[in-house]
Amino acid sequence: MDNELFLIAINLTRRCNLACSHCYMDAETRSAGGSEELGTEEVKKLLDEIASRSNETMVVLTGGEPLLRRDLETLVAHGNQLGLSIVVGTNGVLLNETRVHSLKAAGALGMGISLDSLDPESHDSFRGCPGSWEKTLAGMDYCRKHGLPFQVHFSVTEHNAHEVQSMIDFAAASDAHVLNIFFLVCTGRGESMSDISPARYEQVLKQLVEAQENTRDLIIRARCAPHYKRVAYEHDPESTLTRAQGYEGGGCLAGTHYCRITPEGAVTACPYIPDEEGSIRHRGFWEIWDQSPSFGRLRNPELKGKCGKCEYQKLCGGCRARPLALGGDIMDADPWCGYRPSGKPIIQPLAEQEAGNIEWSEQASQRLQRIPGFLRKMVRKRAESHVQELGESTVTVEHLSTLAANRFGDNFPMQRPDADTGETSARTLAWTAEAKTWLNELPGFLREGITTVAEDVARNEGRLEVNIKLLQRLEEGNSNECKLPWEDSADALLDKLLQKRSPQAAMFVKPSMQAAAEREAKRRRAIVVTEEDVEKVFHTDLAGVNWSTEALKRVESAPDFIRAGIKKAAEFSARREGLELITPEDLTRFRNRAMMKAVRRMKGFGMQELNFNAFDIAKQKVPRLKENEQAQKRFSEIQHYVESRQDPENGGLGLLDRGLLDKMKAELKKK
Repeated sequence: MDNELFLIAINLTRRCNLACSHCYMDAETRSAGGSEELGTEEVKKLLDEIASRSNETMVVLTGGEPLLRRDLETLVAHGNQLGLSIVVGTNGVLLNETRVHSLKAAGALGMGISLDSLDPESHDSFRGCPGSWEKTLAGMDYCRKHGLPFQVHFSVTEHNAHEVQSMIDFAAASDAHVLNIFFLVCTGRGESMSDISPARYEQVLKQLVEAQENTRDLIIRARCAPHYKRVAYEHDPESTLTRAQGYEGGGCLAGTHYCRITPEGAVTACPYIPDEEGSIRHRGFWEIWDQSPSFGRLRNPELKGKCGKCEYQKLCGGCRARPLALGGDIMDADPWCGYRPSGKPIIQPLAEQEAGNIEWSEQASQRLQRIPGFLRKMVRKRAESHVQELGESTVTVEHLSTLAANRFGDNFPMQRPDADTGETSARTLAWTAEAKTWLNELPGFLREGITTVAEDVARNEGRLEVNIKLLQRLEEGNSNECKLPWEDSADALLDKLLQKRSPQAAMFVKPSMQAAAEREAKRRRAIVVTEEDVEKVFHTDLAGVNWSTEALKRVESAPDFIRAGIKKAAEFSARREGLELITPEDLTRFRNRAMMKAVRRMKGFGMQELNFNAFDIAKQKVPRLKENEQAQKRFSEIQHYVESRQDPENGGLGLLDRGLLDKMKAELKKK
């Protein structure tokens, strides 16, 4: 359908706890406004109406500040029960731990949190409230801690455009799923601001396209910037970011696939186009959406000026709000675009094509339907072309998984929740071909454990499949690379404190201490590690970690000679993660981490047999073990422990039956 609604923003209130310089609503303060706001039942009725046509529409509940609405969780839960994807857009200041819990429980798909600078003073000035920066970052921490996905929203201006790359790095390090870069249109309170210049606008768009190409763990998108599609096409005509490749989220969506509802119930094409097309208090929403003359113009645009002559007019179309904001007609040329049309033929969007002899398996078809509508045409095209190239005739889930890894890396579009179960992934995750090859190269006795570890991590991160990047990341374990900058004095202090430990211990402890110090800095909402952070993690080391009864029993059942080591390692890992209580689940996670390290070591040593010659191999590979009497003693204890539990009558071991031991040895001999 040409006018399918992909996204709707519902401004729940004009009330706000901040006074942001750029706000398009000219939002009122907390103490004012609200008497004409849509009530709970009115918003529920609107959600019912949206879901009556399709539950594929994503709904953004925003404001003002939506967290000032006491019925926010009620509205989120209602939309979630209808099968709609509900996202909350907030400044994050009121996003405390209690609200994160309640919003996640209600079924919020995620949070969009605004952050306008990595400099606290700049952000607070932009937002009109001292201390807001720290509270916003605390809100992100709570989301991360409790597994509620979040996006970072960054409004770029001439004053903060230099921070774009730093914001990309920050969003990736903060585990945000998406970074949305918003380009202001001067309306509301923002009309008194100087907007970004057309030249800087173009520069930032190119920067974002290149950054997305080089960033696999973060989705980077430009918002209210349809020129982004032209820049993406110029960079790569095969870019999956444009309508030429079937991405229907491209260009300006105002009135075509997107609209917003004001707090009083008026329907407008976008927040920056103030003309009201009707009120949901007087007419049905779909009646307004389908019959609005203004929306009709936007869906069948007759662009003027250079926009009407541009070969990118169907990929981009220009911002329709900008000429309107300057007193012109909605179809006038976008004044913030510096591109000069070349006179070449108009680049056409991808049209629906007959699949020919290509069929879809039932499972693949179901998965396709869970992909957001604006991506579906593109995914269909890619999948069918891929199957044709392979000389096959049926699209399967495995094909989709391969495409996910090849085309999107770790950021393949997430499935919508299943309407019946609310689940977003199958019980068994798909593995890409590369991932399967990697797994099959491991010793067989390790495969089951690694499969469990990888799929657990993939599900926790909201992934649709296990791919090679995830496996490589798990195999690499903790990296020595610092994610936050360090003051020279902090780095020197860490080295000084580690001098008190043996060189062997320091080599293993330093990466963990670095990571812990960076986490401590993040807890302080700092972006640089200082001596204070090093002192804190070094001198609290293992203090304050308690054990659940079940976890402690598991440790006490371990052999005497390794029990203390397991306990100390677990407590250190718990301290690094900020845990106050170690549970059996934590021990399992720590064990999984150790298993991945063992895989890396075994592969690196080139082991071909599973026997006690492993220590001799290790001594050849690791110089510090050659004359290490303590290591030799510990290994002898392990060997004695295992051999003392052999069961000669059964031809095997008490710890491992003969069949499994033989299988392990055979697998290690395989090339």
